[in-house]
Amino acid sequence: MERSVRLWLVLAFLLLTSVGAKAEDDDFGIWTEVDVEKKVTKNLSIDAGVEMRTRDHVKTVDRWSGSIGASYKLTDWLKASADYTFLYDNNEKWNEKQTKVAEFWGSRHRFNVALTGSFDFGNLSVSLRERWQYTYRPEQTVERTKVSNGKVEDKTYNGKGKNVWRNRLQLKYKVTNMWRPYVNGETYVAGSGLEKYRLSAGTEIRLSKKHSFDVKYMFQKACSDDDDEGNRHIIGLGYTFKF
Repeated sequence: MERSVRLWLVLAFLLLTSVGAKAEDDDFGIWTEVDVEKKVTKNLSIDAGVEMRTRDHVKTVDRWSGSIGASYKLTDWLKASADYTFLYDNNEKWNEKQTKVAEFWGSRHRFNVALTGSFDFGNLSVSLRERWQYTYRPEQTVERTKVSNGKVEDKTYNGKGKNVWRNRLQLKYKVTNMWRPYVNGETYVAGSGLEKYRLSAGTEIRLSKKHSFDVKYMFQKACSDDDDEGNRHIIGLGYTFKF
């Protein structure tokens, strides 16, 4: 076995065993995604996709989303990208006694701008992505239960925006033209500091130049009270069509 393959296996093992000792308190969900990508010129590509996420141990649909974006290859090793995503979320609101007082669907608008640098060392590819993410949640009025008397009243949640800086380091190894396993780690930094991080291990499966799948395991660790998702174990399934 080549040294690069052994390195990938060691890194994957370390990621999968770093989920912490209180896994029984964490949530589990499945994320599925379908993307379409069109190469317009040698350096310019456009893409669109839809995604569905679950939570509460796959019992609840957490989010639907649709995105459209573009990427441009600035040099052989540097790529710039930008995209817009419409998110439709299933929200829950809890009081200080951990009683659910409201559940409703709401929309968000998200904009991303990123630079990705990639370097190849034989069959091993190392990439670093720096992404600025801005998300705006419009004002929304929903029904909220008053715990003191059980009455339902209207509650307005004001519109707000949020900036997040995301940093992802990834190692991908080309075993064959079809199988390309990878590991990566990503941090989310907001105004209060480190909000959460994600560790992933998976593989890209390229059936042909047009059709490819992505299968991965991801662990998400919440590091701040500002993050409302909490700790999660995620199985990700993706399909991409390129033309």
